[in-house]
Order: sequence, then C-alpha cells, then structure tokens
Amino acid sequence: MVRIGIIGDFNPKHHTHVAINTALEHSSAALGEDVRAQWLPTPELAKPHSEKLLSECDALWASPASPYASGEGMLRGIEYARSHNVPFTGT
Repeated sequence: MVRIGIIGDFNPKHHTHVAINTALEHSSAALGEDVRAQWLPTPELAKPHSEKLLSECDALWASPASPYASGEGMLRGIEYARSHNVPFTGT
C-alpha cells in the first residue's frame, strides 16, 4: 500500500480537488497497487501533533486552491517532506 498525504483543505466544489482523488484512483488501478489518499487539512498541520499525521504518509502532495485555511500548516507539511526526505509534489 502507498499512502499519499494531500496537504490542503478539501472542497468538493473545487474541480482540481476532485480530480486529484480521481487521478490517484486511476493510478492505483493502472499500477495494480493499493494507493490511498488522505487529505490533511492545513489547520490540523499547524497543531503540535502534525508530525504524527505526516509520518503516516509515504509521499506528500500540496494541493492547489490557495489561500489555504492555514499557511503555517502548509509550510509545516512542506518542511516535513524536505527535512525527512519524503517524496513531495505540488500542483
């Protein structure tokens, strides 16, 4: 299983957010690999326990659609990826 943490504030009305979930589902099927996405709300990542949430992910993806509810939470997610050598992308 591959766990992808999506850093951002999911909004089902934002087409790019829905498209991320769909793309990961397609990737999972095409690769024959269990790919699971977990949205990580930026206010949660601004809290002290955020490292635990981030450590449960095999890779991190910064979602589109700023401004984020917590810029600090987004930056903590990016910093975590960089300092822990976690694969990271942003759209």
